[in-house]
Amino acid sequence: MAPKMAVRMLGTLALSGGLSLIGIGATGTMTSTATSVALHARRTVKTRVTAAWPITAIAAGSNGKGYLVAAEDGGIFNFGGAAFEGNTYTDGLTGLSGAHPLNAPIVGMAAEPGGTGYWLVAKDGGVFNFGGAKFAGSTYSYGITGLSGAHPLNAPIVGMAAEPGGAGYWLVAKDGGVFNFGGAKFAGSTYSYGITGLSGAHPLNAPIVGIIPTPNGGGYWLIAADGGVFDFGNAKFFGSTYSQGYTGLGGSHPINGRIVGGVATPSGNGYWLVSSTGAVYNFGGAANEGDTASKGYTGLGGSHPLPAPIVSIAADSAGTGYWLAGSDGSVYNFGSAPYSGDVPSLPTPGGSGQNNNTVTNTQAPNVSSPNVNTSQQSPPPGSLLNPTTNIAPNPNYYSSCTSAVDGGQSANSVACEQSAVAALNSGRADQGLPAMSLPNNFYQLPAIDQLFVLVNEERVSRGLVPVYGLANSLNALAAQGSSANTDPPISQSTFSTGPWALGLYANWAEDFSTAGSMYDWMYNDGWGGAGNTSNLACTSPTSSGCWGHRANVLVGNSSGYTPVMGAASINESSLGGWRGFESDATVLTEVANSELHSVSYSYTWAQAVAAGADPQT
Repeated sequence: MAPKMAVRMLGTLALSGGLSLIGIGATGTMTSTATSVALHARRTVKTRVTAAWPITAIAAGSNGKGYLVAAEDGGIFNFGGAAFEGNTYTDGLTGLSGAHPLNAPIVGMAAEPGGTGYWLVAKDGGVFNFGGAKFAGSTYSYGITGLSGAHPLNAPIVGMAAEPGGAGYWLVAKDGGVFNFGGAKFAGSTYSYGITGLSGAHPLNAPIVGIIPTPNGGGYWLIAADGGVFDFGNAKFFGSTYSQGYTGLGGSHPINGRIVGGVATPSGNGYWLVSSTGAVYNFGGAANEGDTASKGYTGLGGSHPLPAPIVSIAADSAGTGYWLAGSDGSVYNFGSAPYSGDVPSLPTPGGSGQNNNTVTNTQAPNVSSPNVNTSQQSPPPGSLLNPTTNIAPNPNYYSSCTSAVDGGQSANSVACEQSAVAALNSGRADQGLPAMSLPNNFYQLPAIDQLFVLVNEERVSRGLVPVYGLANSLNALAAQGSSANTDPPISQSTFSTGPWALGLYANWAEDFSTAGSMYDWMYNDGWGGAGNTSNLACTSPTSSGCWGHRANVLVGNSSGYTPVMGAASINESSLGGWRGFESDATVLTEVANSELHSVSYSYTWAQAVAAGADPQT
C-alpha cells in the first residue's frame, strides 16, 4: 500500500477597502508512490489563498424583506426575501478585470423604494440599474468624464441614495459634491456652506463618505469620516459625533475607527452612523440597538477582532433595528432586524450557490463604454478554466524530490525543481499550453524569483497581463507568512503600506520546491477524494475553497492598473521542520500605472524576459 503524505491548504482573503478574511481550511492527504516518504512520517504541505473583491454596501430589500449586499466588482448577494434582479455581470461586464471590465469599482447601492429593483454606483459616477429601478442618468450625463479625461470629477463618488418615491437618486462625492437625477431634488452640497471640498481655503475636516435622504425626499444629510453631519433641505440636524464629545479622527477623544456609513429612521426623526470598527453612534430618535462590541468583538484588533472592517449600515422597515456589513460580506444584525445569512455562509462565494447570487456584470443605459484591455493575446481554449479533476504530476516529482533529500539535498534542489518543472509542463500540455520558456539562469535564481517567474509563465501563456515585478515591501509581507508557516498577515493596514489597489491575493504552500508549490496551486487544487485531497480548503467536490489558489495566480488586472507581487521561501529546517520542505508564500495586488515606478522592486519581468523567459505577448 502506497504511503501517504499529508497536505494542508488554508485560505486568506484580503480586499481593498480593508479586508482580511481568514479561515478557509481543511486537512487531507495526498497519495505518494515514493516509498521513502514513509521514512519521514506524515509530512505537511500548506497553502493559503487571498482573493476577490470586497463588499462595499448593504441595503434593505425594497419590499421590506431581507437585504442585499454589493461588491466592488458589481456582484450582488441577496438574503431573506430580497429579490435578486441581476448584477453587472448579467449585463455583460466582467468585474474589475477581464475583457469588459467596469471603468471603476462599485462604491454604493440603493434599493428602489417600494419596488423590486436597485441601483449600483461606481467610483467614476457610472450608474447601473436592475429590476424595476429606472435609469435616470449618471455623472457622464452632465458631461463629466469620470475620474480622468477632459472633464473629470473633482473627487470620486462615494455613495448614493434613492429618492423615496423611486423617481430618481442622488450621488455624493468625496469632496461633498452632490449630483441629483430624475425626481431627486438638489438641496445643496458642502460647497453651499462655503466649504471648499478636500482642499482650498476652507476644506472639509474629513472626506464625505455617504448621503442619507429624508423620508419625503425634501432633503438629505451628508456624513463625513470624522462623524461630521451636514444637513440640507428639510433634513433636521440631530447632532454629530462632535456633539457627543468626540474629537473626530484625532484629538483627545477620537471616535473608534472612521465613519463609513449612516442611515435614517423611517420617520426621519434621527439617524445612526457606523464606524469601520463596528461602533454605532445614534442621534435624535434613533435608538442604539447595539454594535459589534455588544456581540463581543473588540474592533479591528484585540482579543476577538472582527474578521473584516465594517463598510455599511442599513435599517429595517420598523426602524428599530439595523444590519452592519463587513467588507468580507459578514452581516451583523441588531434590534428587530433579522439575520438571514451573509456571504461567508454561502456554499460558493461569488457563485450561484444561493438565491441566484450569480456574480455578474451589467451596464446601464447611457453609461460610457467600459475600458477594454485589448493588449493581451487570446488564451488557448479552456486554459483559463479549472481542470475537471486534479492532474496527477508526470513525472511524479514527489518521488524525485524525496529521493533528492534522501541523497543529502534540501528542498528546492536543482534535481527536485527540474522534476517539478517537468510536471508543470505536463499539466500545461493537458490544457493545450506549450512548455514554459524559462530564463536561462532559472535554476540559479533565488527561490522567490523562481516563484515570480512561474507565476508569470502561467499567466502570460493564458493571455493575462504579466506581473510587473517583485515589490520589496510585498516580499517582506510574504516573508512574515512564510516564516510563520501561515498566510501573510494581510489586513486593512496593508493598503497603507504602498500604492496597492483593489485587492490582495495571497497563496502559501509548504512543498518540495517552488515549482512544486506552483504545481499544487495550479493543477492539484481541486477535490481528490476523502483523505486524498491536497487542498485543505477543498473539503468536498463543491467546496468554495477548491481551485482557490489557482484563481489567485490567474487573477485578471483592472484597466489602468498593473499587477505586482511579493514572494518568500524559507526552508522548513530553519523553522523546526523537515529540510525536504520549504515554506512558500506569494502576495499579488495591483498598482495604478501612474504609480508603478514609485515602487522598489527586487526583480522584474523585464529582467526575466531579458534572460530568456518568453513574454508571450
